[in-house]
Amino acid sequence: MECSATAAAGSSSRILAAFAAVVAACTPVGPAPGAPLTELAGTKWRVVLVNGRPTPATGDYSMQFETDRIGARFGCNGMGGRYRLAVDLLTVSDLAQTLMGCAEPANTFESQGAAVLGQPAKVGFASDERVFLSNAAGSIVLQPVP
Repeated sequence: MECSATAAAGSSSRILAAFAAVVAACTPVGPAPGAPLTELAGTKWRVVLVNGRPTPATGDYSMQFETDRIGARFGCNGMGGRYRLAVDLLTVSDLAQTLMGCAEPANTFESQGAAVLGQPAKVGFASDERVFLSNAAGSIVLQPVP
């Protein structure tokens, strides 16, 4: 059986197109679920645990990151400063906060959260997209805000 050059070219084109479609369908778009973050800028988080203790469902327990700025609330006052993420170490500098008297449990969460942010913290990532900050002062667990 003889195969013409045109038929062979058409067959090769169809095989190549099918192969490209399969490769495109198997290539992930964006980071894989549970993939570690390499950049915090532009992210917003709900603080869900401070030193292993769950934060209340109501109230503003949040953290957000801009290009080199961090903002946080632990139920009462706001705090913020500059941050740097180097591999798995978060360092916050120039941390300042408002000083309004806070009722419990916000007062305790705020003082413990500020203590963690006040020194370099190891950053860990979980498969459920949570982020863990920990150091000798304690720990904070963050959940992404959609």
